[in-house]
Amino acid sequence: MTSRDPTPSSPGSRRYSSRDDPQRDHDPDLYMIMDSACAAAGLDATDAEIIHDYSNTVIRLPAEDAVARVATGDRLARTHTMLGVVRWLSSQGYPLPVPLDDIGVVVVTDRTVTFWRYYPQPDERTGLDSAVLGDLVRRLHQLPEPSIPLPRWKPLRSLERAVAAPETSSVLPIEDREWLLTRITRLRGEFDAIEWPLGVGLIHGDAWAGNLMWDQTTSTVMLGDWDSVACGPREVDLIPSWHAARRYRTDPDWARRFADRYGYDLAASPGFELLMEMRDLVQLSGPLRHARRSPVHAQALRQRLDGSRARDLGRWREF
Repeated sequence: MTSRDPTPSSPGSRRYSSRDDPQRDHDPDLYMIMDSACAAAGLDATDAEIIHDYSNTVIRLPAEDAVARVATGDRLARTHTMLGVVRWLSSQGYPLPVPLDDIGVVVVTDRTVTFWRYYPQPDERTGLDSAVLGDLVRRLHQLPEPSIPLPRWKPLRSLERAVAAPETSSVLPIEDREWLLTRITRLRGEFDAIEWPLGVGLIHGDAWAGNLMWDQTTSTVMLGDWDSVACGPREVDLIPSWHAARRYRTDPDWARRFADRYGYDLAASPGFELLMEMRDLVQLSGPLRHARRSPVHAQALRQRLDGSRARDLGRWREF
């Protein structure tokens, strides 16, 4: 697997559309980045379509029956690690999306691009619930350690990077930025001081139900988005389901069904409330990334940040 760093090209004859939100003002650099990345990888970007644009961007390439995942920032080393872990997991029979063969990581300006098989999804997310997620997370945590060196999981890495980015200054006042950076430092210290009952090992890093996908050719549910894979406390992969039950879900049994299938009630963990507070802050990263171009995301950012600072337990808008 090799990395490629093409010379950026300007958008030419290729046509782009957006299924994610046709009305959203997407980053115009995405089109140049996609053209350049596909050219470097030898892939056809004709009629490329943005199908997801939040923490990362996913662009469907109909001519290749593939998707490109575009991540922001200097993530080359972590991306190589992620691809290695994904291929190892696939060799272990773990259900997850797989990258295209013989195509390495492509770097365009400050974006890291990888290419994956395209898995069409049904209109309804039937069957992609917390019970299925609990099964998949349990299976992951029962696997042997991979031979690939894993990065140590660092809490709130993506938020720290987003807060420090110069472009966020227009949507995040300096007082909020200082509060967040101070909070991140304090929470990391508390996190490191806890003895985690489930131990430390291979974790997904962002194991929430939104990362579940169907492989309709095999009628199998897969767990996708392995960008945050690391070595860390296993409780990190459990907290998204409890957090979703508090902030987003109206189903009172959402967390219980996960616990029943995984075999552990996270609410009894000594670090439960700390993990919940950290997950609150993690949920700022997506709206922060889009707030400059999207009033809806700017509003969500304000709601979530104010709610985190006030320690309220209200419901949040889900994207």
